[in-house]
Amino acid sequence: MSTNIRIIKRSQRDAKNNTTMPAATSGRVESENSRRATRDITGHVANWIKDLQQRHTPDPRRAFANLFVDAATSTAD
Repeated sequence: MSTNIRIIKRSQRDAKNNTTMPAATSGRVESENSRRATRDITGHVANWIKDLQQRHTPDPRRAFANLFVDAATSTAD
């Protein structure tokens, strides 16, 4: 079993990032990426809230009471 691990030092990473993208556009790209990430997260949370509101939670007292009812009478509910 062979694993390949490549260690990149911070200075090498920063030098690589600075050569691939001009400084003037990097700030704009980062702000667009952060806006997009925020929008995605907001959308996910909104969907979670909708799902939770649409779920029907049974009354725990009624569910507990149904545990002790005969099978013949529980289908009449």
